[in-house]
Amino acid sequence: MKKLTDFTVNTRTKLTGLWTALMLLYIYCDIYSTFGTGFLVENMAARLGPFGVSQAALAIWGSLRIPAILMIAISLLAKARIVKWANIIAGVLYTFINIGIFISKTQVYYWLYGALELAITIIIIIFAVKWPKDENNNDL
Repeated sequence: MKKLTDFTVNTRTKLTGLWTALMLLYIYCDIYSTFGTGFLVENMAARLGPFGVSQAALAIWGSLRIPAILMIAISLLAKARIVKWANIIAGVLYTFINIGIFISKTQVYYWLYGALELAITIIIIIFAVKWPKDENNNDL
């Protein structure tokens, strides 16, 4: 049997893929939430969890996802040092956000998605912290 050809994926590409996977988990979990018990009733009553629904509340809620979305592009386009630190900072931020959401929910699907989201943000932090150096001790 022939061996499969394999290649090394660089850190920048791994981080981009992880942020993309994280965003897909966020999107699917949010879609499932729209079908959850009480969600549509809350929205019709102008409630978003404990908060009232307003333009400001929706902007604030949406702004929690904007950095994660931008991390996909930042991980591909910015200089290595910026990518490394942006991933560490955003990874830690989203780890805490995910912990807060995870412990506040009772739905099983939230626990499933939350566990995967936590795993991904922790892996992001680990990859960013362990970003390899080149032989001249410059960031790759």
